[in-house]
Amino acid sequence: MEEVEAAMKRSSGILDTNKLRPLVDLLRALRERLSDSQSNLKPIAARLIGSILSATDATSQAKLGKVVYGPLINSAMNDTRKIMHDACIEALGAGTSLSNLDGGGPNVLSLEPFIVGLAGQLEESDLKVRN
Repeated sequence: MEEVEAAMKRSSGILDTNKLRPLVDLLRALRERLSDSQSNLKPIAARLIGSILSATDATSQAKLGKVVYGPLINSAMNDTRKIMHDACIEALGAGTSLSNLDGGGPNVLSLEPFIVGLAGQLEESDLKVRN
């Protein structure tokens, strides 16, 4: 994860998304770290996910978000540590916002996968309201 963090710091602020497969694989690996037994790695993984999502174009952000929105939402809802909750909320915000290079503001394309991820996590949640 240190290598990914260093690479993101060296990047010019936007990632090449002509080939999404390597980014998808990276996000899947980071997604697995959200449930790591070493709790200090979880917020680092969440922040890296947000950093990667914020450095992609709007269309790629929506596609990549499908991979990580659900687990980020799950961690934000269920992890009781403030540092993890905050890291996940920041990552979700970054993943649903356009980069400054694209004008900023909400990314309409990423909202649908976000809502799908949210609905999926609410269906599986133990916090469901029962009638």
